[in-house]
Amino acid sequence: MNDCELQDLDDDLCQAALPADGLSDLRANEAGAFWLAADPTTGRRRLWHWVNDRARPLTPPELDVTSRVNGYGGGAHAYLDGTVIFVADDTQRLYRQSLTEEEPRLWWSLPDTRYGGLTADPRRQRLLAVEEQGSARKATQRLVALSDNERTVLSERADFHGAPALSANGKRLAWVEWAFPHMPWQRAHLVIADLDPDGHILHQHVWDGGGAVTQPCFSGDGNLVVISDHCGWWQPYLIEGDNAYPLGEHPADHVPTPWQLGECHHLWPDRHTGLLLRFHEGAAQTVQVDGLGHEHHRLLSDATRVIGLATAEGWLYAITQGPSHAARLARVSLSTGHQQTLHALPTPDDAPPPTYISAPLPGDEHVTAFVYLPGATDDVLPPLIMRVHGGPTAACYPVFDPLIRWWVRQGYAVVDLNPRGSGNFGRAFRERLAGQWGRLDVEDAIAMADELVARRLVDPGRLFLRGQSAGGFTVLNTLASTRRFCAGASLYGVTDAQRLASMTHRFESKYLDWLLGDDRVRQEASPINRLNDFSAPIIFFQGGLDAVVLPDQTLSMARALRQRQIKAEVVLFPDEGHGIRHPSNRQRLIARELAFFAAQGGKVS
Repeated sequence: MNDCELQDLDDDLCQAALPADGLSDLRANEAGAFWLAADPTTGRRRLWHWVNDRARPLTPPELDVTSRVNGYGGGAHAYLDGTVIFVADDTQRLYRQSLTEEEPRLWWSLPDTRYGGLTADPRRQRLLAVEEQGSARKATQRLVALSDNERTVLSERADFHGAPALSANGKRLAWVEWAFPHMPWQRAHLVIADLDPDGHILHQHVWDGGGAVTQPCFSGDGNLVVISDHCGWWQPYLIEGDNAYPLGEHPADHVPTPWQLGECHHLWPDRHTGLLLRFHEGAAQTVQVDGLGHEHHRLLSDATRVIGLATAEGWLYAITQGPSHAARLARVSLSTGHQQTLHALPTPDDAPPPTYISAPLPGDEHVTAFVYLPGATDDVLPPLIMRVHGGPTAACYPVFDPLIRWWVRQGYAVVDLNPRGSGNFGRAFRERLAGQWGRLDVEDAIAMADELVARRLVDPGRLFLRGQSAGGFTVLNTLASTRRFCAGASLYGVTDAQRLASMTHRFESKYLDWLLGDDRVRQEASPINRLNDFSAPIIFFQGGLDAVVLPDQTLSMARALRQRQIKAEVVLFPDEGHGIRHPSNRQRLIARELAFFAAQGGKVS
């Protein structure tokens, strides 16, 4: 019996709790395609394999295949000589498993050590990885090579390492480094090294375009292409010595903001072919280009978000989402264009269509969002749920989301907001939030609400706001700045920026300096210091194991609001971290949140 039957929950609620992006970490080679898929009953990620026209899970259901490097992981598995090596569970130990055996065996383990960005070096029968040791707050990082009996440190001079890429002949290695106080999308440089036959670094060269680089990739014939935003957009560049030659035709971002290791959003199978993304109005388009970056045609035309790309044996593999499909693994023949779906999360036929909308801001700026509307009911305007993503440099996409569908079926309009600071709109838009977090994003939420009311799309008396992590910070500051919204939901949201800076994990420990500035600004922008400005009810959702936004932040904020007679509910999930993953917990969250909004006037008759 599944969770829904045990709890006698509505089928729609069960569907709403399913992750729309439950496929990730795609790799492909001559042995087939490999990816992670979240188990719909436990939330654990299992490694799957596609070969000989069938998909099957490889790893046992009790193991959660996940990296915890930098808190956000990525690159949790790699294929090496007929086996897969993967990172599992909280121990972060590395396991090795044959494609023909059922049980994995422990392969590598060091105390208090995490691994991510796994990359195979088949010529030397070893694995390249980003290694992180120590507590989340005081960890150190290095780039290492691991084999059955040996660990070699390749680089440890930088605060952070990422995106190791190896040429097909094994002679060249490239990776990304960055240092405090920067995040990888603010300032990062590329390191290119020549390797001797044993894999030791002979000499290395740094390419620094003056901005940030991500996702180095060697083409099939050995050319190195990297994504850099030094000209204002995440665009591909061919790197030759100190020179960088642009390969993109359009002034647009070609990758999302790099929060994780192991991401792949561009590929160059040979000197004549490139496969990459291009963002337009917040939607990702997949295009095939020639060796100079001139566009030939679009691929995967129904996809508006690309989670990962891979190529093998003349096929492009892609994990995508679109307005009418949840996460899906498909492949496209690069010679014929034939497309085949290999693995897909369930998608109902009545996915609500997204509409791109723009709202004006002072100074000729604008904020954009995707709007989903319920069917008309006797000229009665629907209540609104405005959703603010985390990051704050992440982004929302015009894709099917079972949670949005559920809200719409309950009679709510939904708007997914991309406030200033979001990714996918260029470096200037992303950096617009510097020193202004808690101000500009609040202006954006208010401006979008006003725009929807002015267009008579939503009921001005029934506006609700919800956000997760950094989005929770925006929610709380918006509720403290305006009476437009009836209530809000903060999902593991930041409440005390000053305290967060002193206690959060190492990866983001200096980020607030950029977002908010000095101590005085942090204090003024922290919702915990604006208690007298609140009047709307708030519901808080928090994981008890959260290492990014510590539970005490949420509990202290709710307690202080209640002392001032402000309605503040807290739903704590003791076994969850930064994000609510287990399906039964997600069901509980969704049901409690909607009941809370309904009790504050959002009930739809």
